Amino acid sequence: MKKILTFLVLLIFSLATKAQSSFYNIDSIQKIEITINQSNWDYQMDTAIYGAGGYLLVSQVKVNGVVFDSVGIKYKGKSSFDSTRRKNPLHINLDFIHTNANYDGFSDIKLSNEYADPTWIREVLGYQILRNYMHAPQSNFAEVYINGVYFGVYTSDESLNKVFLTKHFYSSNGSYFKANPVNVISGHLPSLIYINSDSANYYDSYEMESKKSWKDLIDFCDTINNNFNGIEKVLDVDRALWMLAFNNLTVNLDSYSGLFAQNYYLYRDENLRF
Repeated sequence: MKKILTFLVLLIFSLATKAQSSFYNIDSIQKIEITINQSNWDYQMDTAIYGAGGYLLVSQVKVNGVVFDSVGIKYKGKSSFDSTRRKNPLHINLDFIHTNANYDGFSDIKLSNEYADPTWIREVLGYQILRNYMHAPQSNFAEVYINGVYFGVYTSDESLNKVFLTKHFYSSNGSYFKANPVNVISGHLPSLIYINSDSANYYDSYEMESKKSWKDLIDFCDTINNNFNGIEKVLDVDRALWMLAFNNLTVNLDSYSGLFAQNYYLYRDENLRF
């Protein structure tokens, strides 16, 4: 087992074929220090994620020694979050109050708590592999302190926002959706099934992340279900096949090909393909 783990750690470094930003360097652990004045901050963040999911305004966040004031922070995740758990995944918004506040060009910091991953390297290793074959976020590790108390090492993943889209697709103006169903038990799953032309029937399955119309998504679902011969005009088939292979190889169940077909993104690029 020790030899296998050593091999996997070395593999993370050997697969790094693209330059990463300093904040996501694979060979260094970032240090994030959060200062919160509210004594009941954990209760407030628990309440927020069960409700509207808003940010808690905190007095200061220090990233590798660089200080940011008036920062937004909240818990994130579904299965990975638990109000009884001390170490929950975090979403830090550096420009919550101060527009353009960023560290190394990044204003959103997303920290995962390695839920159900005893190796602690599954997410970082997975993205490292995937970036060789398709667009995927950068990922590394960060140690987190809250009010001077060490909370542990987290996985730090690049946010899939406009900065990411512009870097990979040269524009962030296309239609952008997140597959995030409201109800995975009784509702429609975001499995790209064509329901009908009424966009209201898609609201509980997908989140609109852009200003474009729902028609792009509906037409896409219509084509891949009812006019399959036209799929290459609306879908980057090569990247989609790599995604499916990756999900299968790594048993990535929280994905398009997982049971609930959730937690994936769809972006329509300048070539009018998702």
